[in-house]
Amino acid sequence: MRDRSGWHAPLLEQLRAVWPEGVQSFEPGDMLDVELGLYLLETVTPTRAAADVWTLLGGYPYSEAFGDVRTDAQRLRIRRARHYLWDMRRRREWRLALENYQQVDQRLRGYDLIDIDQGPPQRRHPPRARNRFAHYEDLLTLPPAWERTLLPIAGAGEYRFQVREHRHSVRVPGDLIPRTAAPSHDLDGFPPGGAVPIEVAWGKLEAAAQEMDAIESAAPDGGKANGWADRLARVKLLVRDETEAAFRDSDTLRVEGLLNLVGMVGAGKSTLRDIVTYWAVTQNSRRVTIVVGDVAEVLSIVDQFTRLDVAAAPILGHSTRERNITRLHRRIDAATMLGHDHPGFAYLSSACPLDALRGIEAATPLAISQAPCGALYPAENATPSTASGLFSDGTQDNPHERRRSRPKRHGCPLWAVCPRHHGARRLVDAQVWVTTSAGLVHSSVPQHQHQEKLRYLELACRLSDLIVVDEADRVQMQLDTAFAPATTLLGQAPNSWLDEVAGHKLDELAREGRLQLSDREVDDWANAISTVSDAADRLYARLIRTPPLRAWITEDYFSALTLHQGLINAWFPDLQEPSSAPAPPGTTHEERVAARERVNRILDRFRDDPLEECQSEDQDLADAVNRLVHLALEILHAPRGSTARRRLREAVLDLVGRDPCVEADIDLHASRFELTLILAALHHRLNFVTTLWPRVEAALNLESTSNVLSRRPPRDYEPVLPESPMGNVLGFQFRLGERNRDGDQSGELRFFRCNGVGRELLLNLTELTAIDNRPRPNVLLMSATSWAGTSTRYHVHAPVGAVLRPHDNEVAAVLKTEFRKEFLYVPGSTVALRLSGTPQETRPLVLQQMLEQLAVPDRSLADSTSMLDQELADIDDPDRRRILLLVGSYVEAKNAAEYLNTIPEWTGRITLLVSDDADLDNTWTSLPPAAALRRGDIASFAHTNGEILVAPLLAVERGHNIVVPGGKAAIGSVYFLARPHPRPDDITLAIQAINDWSVRQVRGHDRAFTQAALAAGTLDQAGLAFRRRARKLWNHYLTRQLSWTSLAPEEKIAFTWDQLVVIWQVIGRLIRGGVAARVVFVDAAFSPREAGLQATDTPTTSLLASMRTVLEPYFTAESPQPAIDKSLVEALYEPLYRALTDMD
Repeated sequence: MRDRSGWHAPLLEQLRAVWPEGVQSFEPGDMLDVELGLYLLETVTPTRAAADVWTLLGGYPYSEAFGDVRTDAQRLRIRRARHYLWDMRRRREWRLALENYQQVDQRLRGYDLIDIDQGPPQRRHPPRARNRFAHYEDLLTLPPAWERTLLPIAGAGEYRFQVREHRHSVRVPGDLIPRTAAPSHDLDGFPPGGAVPIEVAWGKLEAAAQEMDAIESAAPDGGKANGWADRLARVKLLVRDETEAAFRDSDTLRVEGLLNLVGMVGAGKSTLRDIVTYWAVTQNSRRVTIVVGDVAEVLSIVDQFTRLDVAAAPILGHSTRERNITRLHRRIDAATMLGHDHPGFAYLSSACPLDALRGIEAATPLAISQAPCGALYPAENATPSTASGLFSDGTQDNPHERRRSRPKRHGCPLWAVCPRHHGARRLVDAQVWVTTSAGLVHSSVPQHQHQEKLRYLELACRLSDLIVVDEADRVQMQLDTAFAPATTLLGQAPNSWLDEVAGHKLDELAREGRLQLSDREVDDWANAISTVSDAADRLYARLIRTPPLRAWITEDYFSALTLHQGLINAWFPDLQEPSSAPAPPGTTHEERVAARERVNRILDRFRDDPLEECQSEDQDLADAVNRLVHLALEILHAPRGSTARRRLREAVLDLVGRDPCVEADIDLHASRFELTLILAALHHRLNFVTTLWPRVEAALNLESTSNVLSRRPPRDYEPVLPESPMGNVLGFQFRLGERNRDGDQSGELRFFRCNGVGRELLLNLTELTAIDNRPRPNVLLMSATSWAGTSTRYHVHAPVGAVLRPHDNEVAAVLKTEFRKEFLYVPGSTVALRLSGTPQETRPLVLQQMLEQLAVPDRSLADSTSMLDQELADIDDPDRRRILLLVGSYVEAKNAAEYLNTIPEWTGRITLLVSDDADLDNTWTSLPPAAALRRGDIASFAHTNGEILVAPLLAVERGHNIVVPGGKAAIGSVYFLARPHPRPDDITLAIQAINDWSVRQVRGHDRAFTQAALAAGTLDQAGLAFRRRARKLWNHYLTRQLSWTSLAPEEKIAFTWDQLVVIWQVIGRLIRGGVAARVVFVDAAFSPREAGLQATDTPTTSLLASMRTVLEPYFTAESPQPAIDKSLVEALYEPLYRALTDMD
């Protein structure tokens, strides 16, 4: 993170002495920020008005659309300015700042603003801080300074640290302290290879692969031989040739800047990734960062390169360490914990040397999250006053003591040798860094190594010659979610986050007899969850019984802030522009403005803490806020028949000064205002729950519940990412459900926090170091499906520069892949069995009926075989006689596997895929644990006795190669018992859709963004119009029905591409090594008309028909699709298209 305000200091010294007293809402530093924005305008778009500045700070190229910004130097100035002014990127905040700026004494200002909407600002030459413009120029031309935090390292002696409400002491002997400091990264140094382009001949990669094979074969422990040379020999490289509008064979791989490399599923992209990495670090002295899907793969790759004599280390987050340790233990099949040995434990150590040096109060070991790595306080400074200020419950009796200086925080002196931080130290000298997208984006470089506050993503971009992002389309979705966490807060089970968490809390407290509540933070968190539940219940009660209130909030997404703003507009209609509403009799315009400002101040202060009394020197403000606080508490907890409703009406009338217009419709205004009080309490306590989550996660075993709302996106990236196109918004959405038999109607309450277009971080990795005048890293994006037409989820908006493809003989074998439909029917009827879209209560029965028909032979016929047995016999290759059965979830997989195991013919032949977090002791009721396989170990299915693998569809979508010795896919057939379909309540689909729209607007070839901007006339109006369009579209995405039949034609095409990717990725597990797959579609939802014996399906009724239709133009000579795209789609999806065509 950069220091956004430290530059103020030398100028503030000259301004504070003459700054008017009593002006608190606009400080000298605020004035300097405004002037920096105006100076940016003057030097980049000198003809534009002051009102246009906010459009330069949001990450969208409005100024380029108007032709003002044309050079890299101009773009660089804007990027640097965003690091200082990112909180000015909203139009409202910028205009408010300009209004305040105009009130500043002209002698202090550097600019005159005659009309902020007309004409450029006029520079002045103020007598104070005359050199301010030189400072502004330096800010826009020099690298922004890092924000720094000094952490002195503790020496020998006694220290204290706090774990929740308990204080611990520790004595550090001098002879334990290492003599050398912790190793640190050279932040000013360049990458080892200078980040020059990566260029390697295919022959050199072949030589590197042979060298890798030789090292592995010579290993004394006889580890796994990967056959690198053989695997590389099975693929070829095609590069983009614009002159011929096609992808042509090439014997050279070149990565300069960003290269988007795609390859047919199962083509060997991970093989190329590892060989290129090995060549780069051993033959070219480069540093490479690899981004993969999960921590298990991270540790596997680190171990792989370590065995190849390459220094490799992982980047792992600390907040998930306990979960990763547990997962690794669970994956190791050993009789006792003493037999759990894995190289990954070296990077997941939970040991804390200080734990062993604690005093007599150390009754139990410290939890992993409680280690005081950077939170030691010298005991000799811990006077009663400082200790109480640091460790007490916040109460102090002596004001004089309260003002004494607090003790200074110190770092652990044993950090340099601590086993827990082994990985962080190894990264300093490692040639290969391996991580996940979450580890890279969220994890910070330890303070023991650097005073500078920076994330590992920033460090990797500074010090890596090459960054390889595996499964780039999946990383794109992860980044979207990371910067816009969202969930269904309340809804019908099982899709209700709050009910899940509240129920889990009750179970955990009951299990321990509520002993956990002795911890103050657990007590506070549990109380907050209860308050959120109470507020949500009150909210629902009013929404269900009051249709007008429901209609009011379902018009748009909402928050307490937006609803309060709507109420204020309704209470003061005469102050809207333009407005024909008269002011109430006996009032002046100035009085009305002052009254509105008073209401704004009261409601702003109330929202800050709606359940705790306000303390303020302004007694009128405190009284008004506290009146609302008491009302909110009573509304939450008092019976419905209390007097709160009457006093609520009085509070509203007092707020608006007894306005007769409001009084005439007081019931409406009071009911709406009551709703906002409940919502403010819900929002405030929900924020508390998510903030405190990491600190109570272990005590309440919250690892098994969804924590999507507790992972807030780091603010470090706000100056880098474009803000969300509809604005960075936080709010709720109430989505109406279907009416029940009695005609009643409820709905789902969703919560989201949008902080930027996350996928743009992936596309801008090469540009992150530009503001520091440093070499840009080379970035290699790899995936089988990152080119996916109009898919809003998977399509990566970077031109494909290279394709990895198996040789023609293997492609020919894959082209023999067969698709067929095998619909099943309710016994004795023509009703097709359909799992997808079936209500939750009847899905188990439908699944069992499917399995019975597939797995049970006809008992009335001697020697009959079941359909699954016949399928096994029809697989030509005996090494591949295995079937993958795909269902909708882990629960369905368990039910299916247990049912199959009860069938005599299949007992002992079934393997169940379980999640990495599952407890195998409780996984089966009718099968031994040995028949369950964790998702992280799915590759080992080829070495088990199982013939049927039952798994959730999305659990085997990508990332795992299930092969027999020699590299062939171990599974011959796959049965889709369920059609892939996202959960209809999944708000991340709306986030991905709006982000995709935003990126296509800016990066699309149709120049839609530029044309729309020019049509608006000015930068300010262009930004406003873009946001309005995005907001309208966002509301549409939030409210649309995500069923196949209800989607609009364009959305159905995008949805088809989404599901095409999922299906093709699954099939990719079966064609690895150049072999054909047998694919069976069982769920009637794939082709409902045909399955129902009604008619032929069309692309509007069938996903399979729609998949064929969206691919067809790329295989038709007369179609208008660009030739280069046809060449690309043929390389990626030809086997899929041929199989779909032959099936029909």
